[in-house]
Amino acid sequence: MFHSQLFHNKDFDLGRLVPLYMLIIIAYLGYAMMVTLFPPMLLLDNGFVDPDTSKSTRTILIGLLLALYPLGQFLGSPVIGALSDRFGRKRVLLITLVFSITFYCLIAVALLMKSLHFLMIVCFFAGLSESHVSIVQSVIADSSKPEDRGRLFAYMYACMSMGYILGPLIGGPMAIHFGYNSPFWFVLVLLIIAAIWLRNSLGETHPSEQKVVDYFKTFKNFTTVFTDKPVRRIYFVNFLLFLSILGFFRVIQTYVVDTWNMDVDKESFFYAYLGFMCMIGNTVIIGMLTKRFSNWLISIVCSVIGGLLMISVVLFKPEFSVFITAGTSGVFQAIAVGTCCALLSTRVSAERQGSVMGNNQALFVGGEAIGAFTGGLLASLYIPLPLVVFGAVSIFAGLLLLTVNKD
Repeated sequence: MFHSQLFHNKDFDLGRLVPLYMLIIIAYLGYAMMVTLFPPMLLLDNGFVDPDTSKSTRTILIGLLLALYPLGQFLGSPVIGALSDRFGRKRVLLITLVFSITFYCLIAVALLMKSLHFLMIVCFFAGLSESHVSIVQSVIADSSKPEDRGRLFAYMYACMSMGYILGPLIGGPMAIHFGYNSPFWFVLVLLIIAAIWLRNSLGETHPSEQKVVDYFKTFKNFTTVFTDKPVRRIYFVNFLLFLSILGFFRVIQTYVVDTWNMDVDKESFFYAYLGFMCMIGNTVIIGMLTKRFSNWLISIVCSVIGGLLMISVVLFKPEFSVFITAGTSGVFQAIAVGTCCALLSTRVSAERQGSVMGNNQALFVGGEAIGAFTGGLLASLYIPLPLVVFGAVSIFAGLLLLTVNKD
């Protein structure tokens, strides 16, 4: 059913979704700043760890720190989604925004204090509060006709990529000139603007329901990724791809800083470049490929090629080579993720789309958290090791998809 409350009239108005898309950009811009700034901050002597701390310990701390934010999202998304069903989208969204503003303020304070333990705690709760990304998805679904929904969700994923591009480009120079805390004050201001904008422009798209919500059931539903025989193997392939590409994106910064001593400015540009390459893959190249080939075939080929390119990153020593190997790997990996998610969607009925895609999103943030943490552990043994392992995971995922019926 098409809900007109968001738009205050019966005509579809894309402009009314702008503050929601802005919120998506801000959420991913903030995390992109963490991914960009935290590795050099901990690898180099910036006062967050004892100068005598070994490189292996530092890489473990980086992995742990970067895993806490997506871990918070993983735990918070089902509960916040259920709360929005019970109490209404707008009310829960605005409340979570207040918490996001608070925790970004505390992130900046932790960086000013140079307290790593405090930073870890508030990063987890920042991720927990920013589970409101799932509410944005629900608002878009509530407020659009079925024929518009695919396009509107595509815009949302483009906004995610935009956040990963803008985050390093903004955060890097700000950190160099004004300190590591300054980019997070900037995000805090953007969140305040978004909250005021949404408070004044967003109508309620899902009125509160007078029912008792079984929050345990929201987690129990996730267990179907293991029991749903028709699609559980595709779920697993998706998880492997998420683990591979997101793990790669969490450790590549550590690798380039350690290998070529990239400063924050150059490292930020490099990460923005990777985000741009992924966006090209998911907005331009994927459209051309899907017109000629099936999602099944594209997923297999791109997973294998992307994994091989990921491994090739460690084989070349000139600095410029990482832009070629990592950049093209990102393109293939992004296409593989997009087409394999589409493959999952086409294997289930319309009635199951919400729960299946919700489970897939949980696998996404779960893969992100596990990839960051295990990447840090592997890098503590040997800095290039996680790139090789995540590349092998991607290749295995593609080969495993060969065992799935292509029809």
